[in-house]
Amino acid sequence: MKRNPVALSLTALVLTALPSAHAATAEVLDAKPASLVKALNDAGYKPELRPGDTTTPPSIALKVNGDSVYLYFSGCKDGLCTRATASNGFEFPKDRNGLAKVLAGWNAEWYSQAYEDKDGVYLDAFYTLTGGYTKANFKVWFDAYLDELGEFGDKLY
Repeated sequence: MKRNPVALSLTALVLTALPSAHAATAEVLDAKPASLVKALNDAGYKPELRPGDTTTPPSIALKVNGDSVYLYFSGCKDGLCTRATASNGFEFPKDRNGLAKVLAGWNAEWYSQAYEDKDGVYLDAFYTLTGGYTKANFKVWFDAYLDELGEFGDKLY
């Protein structure tokens, strides 16, 4: 079999250039609540870290377009957490007939999860922190949650 040394050299050159061209330039953040606070600050939000205590895990509160949004951390050990849950509550609609159908329909079509509690209706979405994350990835997820939050409010009322 006859090999073309020029073609092989070009192929080798392209293959060695690919890793640097496609290398991730984004910093992978750790799973500390303070890192998520910084990511939210960098995205233009004004988060307030609630550090928690021996019985309560840390959380973050922030306002988005006048609405309160909360991020609750779970699986925390030695300052690192495995998951953040974005959550927002709504008052019950005036007519609660059909609410179960609205919630079931939402949960069948959307990534976020809607449910009814004794205090009202909630919309939650989970973000895995284990293994690290990037600011860009978190921002895309959080923006998607906020979009769904608006859609859910429209559907609920």
